[in-house]
Amino acid sequence: MEIRHHAVLYALLCKHILASTDMEEGEKLIEEITTAYGLKRGRRMAANSSVRDMNAFFINGEWKGKEGENLSKLYYGENDTTSIVSKCAWYDSWVRYDLLDYGPYYCRYIDKAICEGFAGNFDLDVRQTIGQGEANCIFVWSAKAEEEKVANTEKKHILSFDFHCKELYETAYEILPEKIRDEVLKAVDEEFVSTFTDLDASE
Repeated sequence: MEIRHHAVLYALLCKHILASTDMEEGEKLIEEITTAYGLKRGRRMAANSSVRDMNAFFINGEWKGKEGENLSKLYYGENDTTSIVSKCAWYDSWVRYDLLDYGPYYCRYIDKAICEGFAGNFDLDVRQTIGQGEANCIFVWSAKAEEEKVANTEKKHILSFDFHCKELYETAYEILPEKIRDEVLKAVDEEFVSTFTDLDASE
């Protein structure tokens, strides 16, 4: 699987949760699922590192896209580190598959949850995101990373998008109330398969 599968799976979860609940309950469930999923990732990143500083946070990131799918640049300040993202494969997938009403919940919660799970001595301020309609994403961490340690270091613990999709799905299963869980996941399964079967047929 690729980023587009992960992006579509997430957006379909949001779509069918909101279709099965009122807005307030649905958004609360989406926040809970996304946060729990992000915390798992952050804690695993921390477990793979002997320190929990800004350098380790970047080096122990768990995913890697294809060349050109995502474009971002890190700016190393005296007391903080800023990432400006000018192209995002998640956003591009939500646009491509007409899921932009649902996907940007991911932008709202995921990165802060990963940061919280990592539990370093820094916080993350999500200033803006492409998913909100901005020209780029701006993330500011409240600690300094060292360019020579981050820019020239390969990430150590990349996990496949098969793994990330499975973990996201399992997290949703754990958190969704039993009264709607089967209904939501059945609808997600069917639309996910249909989306990529139709795509394969047309390409």
